[in-house]
Parts: sequence; structure tokens; C-alpha cells
Amino acid sequence: MTFHIVQVDSSRLSEFSNIPISFEVHSIYDVIDDNNEQIKLIERPLLTSYIKDYDQLLNSDSSHLWSHMDTNNWGIFLALDAIQNDKVIGGAIVEMPECALCDFRVDPSYRRLGVGKALFEYAVQWAKQQGKTKHMSIETQNTNVSACRFYAAMGAKLGDIDRNAYINDEQVKHEIRLNYYIDLEK
Repeated sequence: MTFHIVQVDSSRLSEFSNIPISFEVHSIYDVIDDNNEQIKLIERPLLTSYIKDYDQLLNSDSSHLWSHMDTNNWGIFLALDAIQNDKVIGGAIVEMPECALCDFRVDPSYRRLGVGKALFEYAVQWAKQQGKTKHMSIETQNTNVSACRFYAAMGAKLGDIDRNAYINDEQVKHEIRLNYYIDLEK
């Protein structure tokens, strides 16, 4: 597998919509917390799995989310398959000044090949070079067990949860937001 990662400007944000961000939910994390002092994630298999597609939930091309925002200081990264004429196979967006990894996706046919790891490390390195914050935040949900495992394997720590983050969205109101943080001072 030969791929490379490039930083791009907002003119290429539309390419994110071409990278599938769906995944199959086989299990979820039950979240046990002691007033956010001790958070435990206990995996519970589901009787029936389902597909979760973030772009479908947003009901639009994800690039429209950012079209009205000032993205000049953001880190926008694409992973490109060098053998397939630089086909876009992954992407990451670090929103600044919040230093939040707000979009991270790898094409399903390229998952588990090191693309996500390389893309994540690239985004973290870029965030460190900005020198504006001590941590990068990462939002995911208790329904995305594989993302939680990935972020933990990359050194991110679960910092806090929000049981009511999606309460006003009928499709995902049962989900719990999990906020991971990666230390940028190491």
C-alpha cells in the first residue's frame, strides 16, 4: 500500500463527501460514570447490527457544514493512494482555534491498512506545531466502538461524556457523546 498525506486548503473540502464515513454498529459502549471522576466503558453486543452513516444523518454533503466558516487556520488533510492516481482515501480536519479533530474518515476498503494511523499522527503533529493549545479534542459516540478503540490506541484519553449532547436529534438522541483528548505537549 503506497499512500501519502497532504495538507490542503478549503477548496478541497468537497472531497471529504466522497470518502464514506459509514460503519456497522455491532456493539455499543454502556457508559458508567461516577460523576465523571471514573468513567468505564463496557462493551455490549447488539442483537441486531445496523449501519450508521454520519453524512446521511446530516442529510447533506459534509462540505456544506464548513462553507460558512472561516477555515483559513484549520488543518485540512487528505490521504491519497499513490498507485490509484492519488485517489482520496482518507481525510482529517482539525478545527482551530479549538484544536478539535472534527472530521476523520478513511474509505472502508482502506481501513486497517495504516492509513488512519498515519493520518491521525499527521494531524496531531500539525496541531503540535501550531503551539496554541495543550490538547486536541476528539468527539465520538458510544455507538462507535471501533473509533473509541482507535483513539485510545493512538494515545487519546477519554476525558468526559455528555449524555444529553444529542437529545434534540430524534435519530441519535439515545447516543452518548464521548470526548477524547490527546496531549500535544509530549
